[in-house]
Amino acid sequence: MILGAMGTWTTRPGQVLHLLPTAGARAAAASAPVDPGPPSFLQGDHLRAYAARRASGGRHRAWTGTASRLDGVLDGAALARALTRLIRRHEGLRTWFDVDACAAGGTPVRHLVPADAVAFETVAVPAFSPRPGGSWDDWVTKHLTETFDAACRPDSWAPFALGAVAADDGFGLFWGCDHAFTDGASQLMVLSELEELYTEELAPSRSSSPSVPDPDTAGSFLAHAAAEHALAAATPADAPEIRAWADAVTAHDGRLPSFALDLGLPPGETAPVRIRSATLLDADGLARLDALVAAHGARFTGAVFAGIALTDARLTGATDWFGVTVVGTRGPGFETTHGWLCNFAPVTFPVADDGVVAPFAAVLPAADAAFRQARKVAKVPVHAALGVMLADGVLDPASLGSPQLISYLDLRRFPGAGRPAYDNGLHFTGEGRTANASLWVNRDHERLYLVTQSPDVPAAQAAVDRYIAELTATFEAAVGGGPVTAGEVARDERLEATGAGPLR
Repeated sequence: MILGAMGTWTTRPGQVLHLLPTAGARAAAASAPVDPGPPSFLQGDHLRAYAARRASGGRHRAWTGTASRLDGVLDGAALARALTRLIRRHEGLRTWFDVDACAAGGTPVRHLVPADAVAFETVAVPAFSPRPGGSWDDWVTKHLTETFDAACRPDSWAPFALGAVAADDGFGLFWGCDHAFTDGASQLMVLSELEELYTEELAPSRSSSPSVPDPDTAGSFLAHAAAEHALAAATPADAPEIRAWADAVTAHDGRLPSFALDLGLPPGETAPVRIRSATLLDADGLARLDALVAAHGARFTGAVFAGIALTDARLTGATDWFGVTVVGTRGPGFETTHGWLCNFAPVTFPVADDGVVAPFAAVLPAADAAFRQARKVAKVPVHAALGVMLADGVLDPASLGSPQLISYLDLRRFPGAGRPAYDNGLHFTGEGRTANASLWVNRDHERLYLVTQSPDVPAAQAAVDRYIAELTATFEAAVGGGPVTAGEVARDERLEATGAGPLR
């Protein structure tokens, strides 16, 4: 699995098929009963933004997706049965929201489609007819964008789309889903889970119809959302998690982080997103960085944040670093749940001593400790902290619009790793608009690489060019001295003992 722009996915020409809800399933969804549980906090933000965009006639492109390829001749009926089982299993994907109340400041209303009403069928799409100068790959990108734009919306069911491109020697798979019902981890898991169900459906012993829903072994996203609200309500304003947020924001002028370099946009302006990818370390460099991390008793995540913080310090002159990271909230029982199971947490630590940017190895322990602390802070929904900080005047509301987010994923550790749908997969996002440049750092067996979502304007792209070069240089310098030796570790320990080593 790799992360990148949707336009980098290619599949052999073939018959395009969509998996659509049957007429009976659509009718059942339209009259689906109301579920009294609240949307999750992130869902609520997303739904209110969607309602406002819908009211203004704006374009909604807040979907995310994944695409892959499987060998063998496609059995469309088996794939439809597999999708039916997948959606019955995940109640979060059986929901849609009435957002009309949002206009008056009300709460979106969730409707839950009964599991036994879910059913899909395979429908062929008219054959591709190239325009002059057009290509198959360009058509595929355009078709996926149009399909997801039309289907992936939270106020009707289904808020997702699955399709296939059937050729003689295999088939491509593409899936998109409105962000209210999914996150990056869900997207990384969905096609491998679908592949597993599809393989079972191909077995001669399977019934031709999934009449009995699979047992729910994934954990209830609706229960997760309810628990999130209960936890936020029970968290006092002086809780350590709230104080950690307030301390970080107060120390940084009452604002959330933004990209280290000027992106050339006036305040409040956004621009179309451009997605870029760059390799930071190859497999040999990763091995060296693993050795450095192990020698200092840290985790690899600490090295990722140390590299970003040191790069930012060189570019901005800051003596301490503040970032906001994305943290998964899939606790026990929710490991394979589909939904938006994320939170955000502050990561902050010193990066310079007397105005001099510290060496990578000196910052590494502090970065590692800061991320460990961030994971503790992330146990409380960020919205609890935001409410307190806004009420107390700690946080400038203007910085809420488009803060910079930082994510790190080890793609070797997801449940589908080793399955063809996962190993051949690409995860992408809808290319809407942004005012910031969020960073998505990813590791697989071959490399450490960066994906950025930044404004597609010349000044921003020049800034991203410079940033990528600086970040790459940071990691290359960290591992460029050869394998870590016992002498180097002892030197760092001596520096720490004298106060000149790893920063605290």
